[in-house]
Amino acid sequence: MKLLVLTLCLILATYAAVFERSEYPSGWEIIEKAPVDHTVHFRVALKQHNLDVLEATLLDVADPDSENYQNWWTFDQILDLVAPEEEVLIKVAQWLYDNGVEQIDITGRDFIRGVAPVAIAEDLLQTEFFVHKHESGKKTIKSHGTYIVPEHLEEHIDFISGITELVPPSSVKPRYLQKDNVGNDVSLGYVIPENIRPIYNLPSHYWVPSESSICVVEFQNDRGYQDPDLKVFNQQCGENVKVDKNINDSHGLDAEASLDVQYASAISLNGTMWYWMVSGWMYEFATDLLKSNPYPLVVSMSWGWPEPRQCQIASCSGTSEQYVAKVNTEFTKIGLMGITLVASSGDQGSPGDSNPYCQDQSLSTIFPGASPWVTSVGATMLAAPSSEDDTFELAGNPPICQTKKCATTKKEGVCTYPGALITTGGGFSDYVAMPIWQKQVVQAYLNSGTPLPPATAFNKANRGFPDVSALGHAYLIAYNGQMMQVDGTSCSAPVFGGLVSLLNDYMFDNGKKSLGWINPLLYKIYAADKTAYNDIVTGNNKCTETCCSKVGYVAAPGWDPVTGLGTPDHHKFLEYLKKNHIDV
Repeated sequence: MKLLVLTLCLILATYAAVFERSEYPSGWEIIEKAPVDHTVHFRVALKQHNLDVLEATLLDVADPDSENYQNWWTFDQILDLVAPEEEVLIKVAQWLYDNGVEQIDITGRDFIRGVAPVAIAEDLLQTEFFVHKHESGKKTIKSHGTYIVPEHLEEHIDFISGITELVPPSSVKPRYLQKDNVGNDVSLGYVIPENIRPIYNLPSHYWVPSESSICVVEFQNDRGYQDPDLKVFNQQCGENVKVDKNINDSHGLDAEASLDVQYASAISLNGTMWYWMVSGWMYEFATDLLKSNPYPLVVSMSWGWPEPRQCQIASCSGTSEQYVAKVNTEFTKIGLMGITLVASSGDQGSPGDSNPYCQDQSLSTIFPGASPWVTSVGATMLAAPSSEDDTFELAGNPPICQTKKCATTKKEGVCTYPGALITTGGGFSDYVAMPIWQKQVVQAYLNSGTPLPPATAFNKANRGFPDVSALGHAYLIAYNGQMMQVDGTSCSAPVFGGLVSLLNDYMFDNGKKSLGWINPLLYKIYAADKTAYNDIVTGNNKCTETCCSKVGYVAAPGWDPVTGLGTPDHHKFLEYLKKNHIDV
């Protein structure tokens, strides 16, 4: 870490509150005061410039019809556009140094990283730190209430992250079969990589250049995967999954991390596989990714929390809307570097995590899954075949398929409780206006006569999600030495991410660049060839994981807020790229 040495300069100042906890997240309790020598890692998020130019630039270089298509920017080019003046960096860093913070890193340019013991952080921010415990058993040390900054610096600071975040375990972690689960229809068989491939016309055996890469991200220092389980998965499913790069160590075992690694690696074949553990939430990850060199070209995130509740779990200078806007700016920067972000659309249907027990008719959104700068991925499940064309023969004879029935049908429907352990999430963002690249298909859905929820329950002028879907029911993973079933958009997101990694490989093979922020391309492909997607036209996402509401969204021909454009046909995607971007 680069240390910034500053001349001591005392400033007499009045202070302004930057954060006040308006709502304490459920499931957390205070245990005791934090040890004064515990190390606090924090980031001061600085206000940025030219954000309208940043967004317009990404819209241009990610538009397949633009002459600037795929002209991705470097990290330094982006910071030259958006970072504050150097004197602002010096002024804020001086305040940190004057108050005893000795480890200060300003190389991020639009944020400052600091490290200090609790005793120094409490004096710096005029707050108190406590040991907090979640009902799941997880513990963390965070500030409980208000923190403040000098009034003369308030105009330069958006918020300070790493101080207040109380992030619950992921709301979209994969659900696994338990004795009290209702339904869970697996009569059509279980899903493994070998039967995902024929459903989406994916390749199974060819060499992927090392420049193709995919990363799965876990948050809040969650538990991770274990190498012995990768060996079990490879042996049982006939795969060659591996992890090439670990960013930050994780301990213990978690079904989410195991699933993410096993399926992202399997579907992307032998592209470089990254595993990234983040101690914080979305802002911390985004700023770390931007500074990474090298960096992964596809990132899959299977975590999420309702947009209006971001300030429950993240440091905010004001509202959840402002936090979402700040992180979306970081996501825009990531897209402009040629990186694809993929995120789960949620596992609690349209009621979402704000209404998981269907107590009223309210609907919910999810972040980052409702961000326009990520590709939002919903979930499907297998449906009974209508004809022989809906079936296939499983290639090879993986050992797991000798003891469990493996699926051999291609037909799909909406992934929903009680037939599945989850219900695919979808809806409309609370904050972000409908992007131009999806406006035509979303308006077609809204004007189609398909039954809609009450107008007061959602904002039809905003960003619709998901964009696409993939299977999310009856997956088999290796966990603690055994093969077990999991469900979720946590399954579909890494699978779609793997597909994007394969598309990048095709581009590299033909002397092109990574696909980067891929959303405009996905909708261009649909406009050119609707058969590039398997359109899910029946079903709904009115249920959650435990109940069904009377309101929600209904699937229909074309895009819908249940499964998006549908599930992908890899061959058709390649044909579009070949015709429009290779053979030109």
